[in-house]
Amino acid sequence: MAAKLTANQLSSLETIERTASCLSLLGTTFIFVTFVCSPAFRKPINRLMFYASIGNTFCNVGTLISLTGVRAGQDSHLCQFQSFMIQFFLPADALWNLAMAMNVYLTLFRKYNADQLKALEWKYHIMCYGTTLIIALCYLLVDTSVRGKIYGPATLWCWIDIQWIALRVVTCYGPAWICIITAFTIYLLAGKEIFTKRKQLREFSNSNRPAYVAVENPFTSFKTTEVHVTSELADIPFRGTSTVVGKKNSGGGSTSNPDLRQYSVTINCTPASPTMTSPSLEPKTWLSSPAPSSHRGELQRRNNRAALEANTAAWGYTKCAILFFISLLVTWVPSSINRVYSLVHPERISVPFTYASAVVLPLMGFWNSVIYTTTSWAACKTLFGKVVGNANQKATITRHMPRTIIESQAGIARKLRADSSSDSTMALAEPYGV
Repeated sequence: MAAKLTANQLSSLETIERTASCLSLLGTTFIFVTFVCSPAFRKPINRLMFYASIGNTFCNVGTLISLTGVRAGQDSHLCQFQSFMIQFFLPADALWNLAMAMNVYLTLFRKYNADQLKALEWKYHIMCYGTTLIIALCYLLVDTSVRGKIYGPATLWCWIDIQWIALRVVTCYGPAWICIITAFTIYLLAGKEIFTKRKQLREFSNSNRPAYVAVENPFTSFKTTEVHVTSELADIPFRGTSTVVGKKNSGGGSTSNPDLRQYSVTINCTPASPTMTSPSLEPKTWLSSPAPSSHRGELQRRNNRAALEANTAAWGYTKCAILFFISLLVTWVPSSINRVYSLVHPERISVPFTYASAVVLPLMGFWNSVIYTTTSWAACKTLFGKVVGNANQKATITRHMPRTIIESQAGIARKLRADSSSDSTMALAEPYGV
């Protein structure tokens, strides 16, 4: 532990902060480009990551300034601007993580669909950016005669001055840990629900009864409805008298016009969230009489397929939840320990935890891009395939086109030379009256 960092240590911290900030900006750039350019990435959970990435980008603007703001002095506009950006957008990342967890809860337990989740986003913006903006603006305006301004040097960059160190816990680390604990609780409850349904499906897969449980990953599933209508116009003859179509006959059937063509409607709907269908609403003929062997085989195949999909959904959820867990812990544990240490020992600096904070805090955007890629892995593979396919197609065209291009260019060159020669001859002939 040291009372003051050396010049070499400060230089190393500056390099670490800016390198981590650049990695984070690369990650957020990937999120922006793919989200804007491809509809396949615009799932409810990804929209929240897109909004969070906006805050990550502005926070990285502050972390890229690094120690330059500290060297400029507490009263400088650069130091005050850097402090404002970090106080505004640093705690907002934890709030957006809570919003993502709330989406998982609403999808899994309240059966919200994509439209209902989208309707909540303006409330998330107020919660995540509205509250932090008010606090950041208030801190910018405070300047007392006893302790001075709230914003000032804070070892790594300009933020909340050492004279106001308790505010770092009250308005940043405290709310962040409340969000983290709440999000973890939601993920644990959601994981329990998913694996309970997975167990039920495994039991159904070993029987000849139809499965009524559907399991989907709330990070990746969303409602899609496709309606396909196929129709042909009917050539109904009109000869001055009315034609009755569909008139019932005595046998209970109907007499239809032979000129009518086929009309069909197909509707496919994918549920937005896991659903539980009550067995009491389904036919119970399988309870009273044994089903044919072909029917039992079909039920077995359906149950096995449902169990496989449940395993895939459970594993997909587990990966996403673990990534959220790791990213939050890696981001907030070292920096929180460092802040607690500085709160207990305000005149001393923990060099290891200071270095750790310099690494993890600017990387929030990078971690969000990792989670974003995981939840959109299928869309990423499709996008990568298109990019590689287009590149290969261009390379193939380039390999096969040179001869044609050369011949075309040669023909154009000959024509230009001929035109030039003709113009020159006319120019020479004109003075002599030719």
